Amino acid sequence: MNKTIIVGHRGTPLLAKENTLASFTKAIEIGADMIEFDVRKTKDGIMMVHHNPSIAGHPIHQLTYQEANQLVSSQGFVIPTVEEVLKLTQGKIKLDIEVKEVGYEREVLDLVLKYSKKDDFLMTSFHDQSLGVIKQHFPEIKVGLLLGGRPRLMQLFYHSDLFPEKRYQKIKADFLIAHYQLLKSGFLERAVHNKIGVYVWTVDNPILLTKLLNDNRVGAVITNKPDLAITLA
Repeated sequence: MNKTIIVGHRGTPLLAKENTLASFTKAIEIGADMIEFDVRKTKDGIMMVHHNPSIAGHPIHQLTYQEANQLVSSQGFVIPTVEEVLKLTQGKIKLDIEVKEVGYEREVLDLVLKYSKKDDFLMTSFHDQSLGVIKQHFPEIKVGLLLGGRPRLMQLFYHSDLFPEKRYQKIKADFLIAHYQLLKSGFLERAVHNKIGVYVWTVDNPILLTKLLNDNRVGAVITNKPDLAITLA
């Protein structure tokens, strides 16, 4: 694509419960280019789509898939499996798949490749190790290093997030996915100089959305408001 890609963060979280089949269906209906979702592994080995590491104080890796859904049942939604999301989205929308923990990268990819062509998805993570494993075993798969999500002291980002070039090269990443606040530090200028592609997360402000959607240094914008982004593009 020549235009900036619009990525629905966890689907369309303001129109339907985030990281659910309803949220992803809505993203397809409104015409988003891509959806982002989070992958975690349950105690019984099920790859499911959920952002937080625990549910009601219970770590997901200590829960079965059934137990996890029992805990959220009172909230009126069902946690989908990764396979359910892949079946729903197959051939309809591209995927930004975030691996939340180290250790099951190959399992996720084996599953994804059953349903998706390599050009229809990308793998992302805050964990350098996870992306390194993916590139080692699946060098043709595109991966993006997430930046800016760790706790910050006095709103200052880690040096390795502001200047991630060595990490990028070591992992053999295909692009960086930077928190929008990183852009204040000359981040895009350095990326262009080093010929590194950049995605930006998570942008909801209409003014900033418009600006980034029209900035040719930005390959994609991840947003909770893909419907708004589409009107502004």
